[in-house]
Parts: sequence; structure tokens; C-alpha cells
Amino acid sequence: MSRKNKLTIIVLFTFSVFTIIYYLTPALKSGVDKVFITISTFLFTIFTGFFISRQGSRYSEIRKTVSVIDGNFSSIYRSFGHLGKDIQDKAGKIIKTYYQNILDNKAWDFNLKNKTTTLIDTHELLNMASSEDPSSPLASAVFSRIMTCLGNIQIERKNLVALSEERIPKFQWITIYSLSLVLFLALLIVIPSNNLLIESTLKGVFSTSVIIVIMLLGQLNRLELFEGTIGEHSAQDVIDIIDGKK
Repeated sequence: MSRKNKLTIIVLFTFSVFTIIYYLTPALKSGVDKVFITISTFLFTIFTGFFISRQGSRYSEIRKTVSVIDGNFSSIYRSFGHLGKDIQDKAGKIIKTYYQNILDNKAWDFNLKNKTTTLIDTHELLNMASSEDPSSPLASAVFSRIMTCLGNIQIERKNLVALSEERIPKFQWITIYSLSLVLFLALLIVIPSNNLLIESTLKGVFSTSVIIVIMLLGQLNRLELFEGTIGEHSAQDVIDIIDGKK
């Protein structure tokens, strides 16, 4: 089952559960004013809006940085092609291992959290190539291009390390969950809906919307908004280039 279908089922199930609860819950007498719902909604909107905006910016920055790294690796592979088929195949094997780890583990940051030798192996391969034909003008240009790409990858990698740490802390999640709980209770107490289908449905829609906002924030925090793993399609594209499919 695709992620889209799973989310649809979750949303429909959540809406049904909330609507039934609001429909069956007896009217509760309370001195809580309806202004309480307005205040709770306002605070929830402010907090989630700020977090979604920041995580959305973080998501975009990471996607852009990952794309820059992928572009540099593609350039490195193609540049090695000017030095001979054998050495290009060796470079392709090194780069392919890097991306296969990402796809197999479905973790865009696998090579950040685990020890890898991709850059070291690439430098060693470049040293080996330079010792074979150091005087060729074309080889010198290729070496310069590859070294530039390797330097760019190092810089972008440091950016990724910093961005990967900017997740929503537990304390802020507790704040969001607390505000959402207050909203649900306020709806249950303040607005009567026992045996009232329209009122129960409207409250169910509102409560489901709150859940959707929290789910969206969670996806942004995990960097899973538009695809299963951020950079997954880009990583596969680099592998396809090495395999000669593109």
C-alpha cells in the first residue's frame, strides 16, 4: 500500500472516530466560555505555523544541499571518464556504494551518521591516476575539476550536518500535543453535539484538521514530505548515470 493511500485511510479513520465520539458524548455542563476555544486555536496556530515555516525552510535547504552534492558526484564520475574507462569504472564503484547505502537503508543521512570512505577512496584513486599521466594538459584540467568538486562536497557535507540537527526538540512537541489536547477537550465541553449530526461532523472535521497539521509537521521534521527519503530520486539518478541508463 502506498504512503498516499495509508494517509488517506488514517485521515478518514480519524475523522470517523472523532465524529462518533462527539455524537455519542452526552452534553457536559461547564462554565468554560467559547473564548477559550478561540485562545487555544490561536496559540496552536502560532506555534505550529512557526514550526512548519522553519521546518519547511530546513527541508528546502537540505534538498538543495543534497542536490548540489549529487551534482558534484555526477561531475566527478564523468570527469574520470577522460582518464580512461578502467579508472572511471573504479570511480563509479566508489560513488555507487555511497548512494546504494542511502537507498538500501532509506536514510538520506546514512553517510553522515556512519563512517564511510567515499571521499578518501576518491582522493586515493585521483592520486593513482595523477601518478600515471601527470603531464597531460587534459589530465591536469580533469584533476583540477575533480578536486574542486571534492572540496564542494566537503563544504556541503558540513552544511548537511548542521541542518540535520535542527529537528523539533521534545519540549516543543510536548507544547504542541498539549495545545491540541486542550483544543479537543474544549470542543467536547463547550460546543454541544450529542445526537446532533451536523455539529458532530463539523467538530470531527476541525479535530481531524488539527491531526493533519501535526502529521504534516512530523513529516517535515523527518524530511518525508514529498518522497519516502529526501534525495531518494536524486540518488537513484546518480546510480542510473553510472549504470549507463542516463
